[in-house]
Amino acid sequence: MKNTVFFFLLVGMFFLTSCNGDDDDNTTISPSTCDLMAQVIAEPNFDAIETSNVFLTIVTLNGNCLEVTLESSGCDPNNWEMNLYGTSDFDPVVPVQRDVKVELINNEVCLAIFEKTVSFDLTPFQVIGQNEVVLNIEGWSDPIIYEY
Repeated sequence: MKNTVFFFLLVGMFFLTSCNGDDDDNTTISPSTCDLMAQVIAEPNFDAIETSNVFLTIVTLNGNCLEVTLESSGCDPNNWEMNLYGTSDFDPVVPVQRDVKVELINNEVCLAIFEKTVSFDLTPFQVIGQNEVVLNIEGWSDPIIYEY
């Protein structure tokens, strides 16, 4: 009887000391920390994207995330939908260059100007056999070198 009680006490102490409630298990894969996923589309669809309602103020590369800050008119930037598109056709130079557009879908008619920052996961822009891609973003004067 003493051995059984000792066994249960030992097992109980093991569980109490080994389960501290923290989820610090580093074996799980963390999801992307970017807000949205960039997309690669065909040239005709890419050419049809309108960007006249977008004024890029800041473009920053942070790992696989491209952080884009833009200004536009509207009533509430929380209602804006933003996309980042790259053309599936890229310039056959080394390093590879991809044309990119930021699309803002904003159906509000207001005269106020707002600013909004969104980050895009660039992993769809990676090219097999390359370790970098030069991104030529419409409306942004400097190319962004995305290294992966």
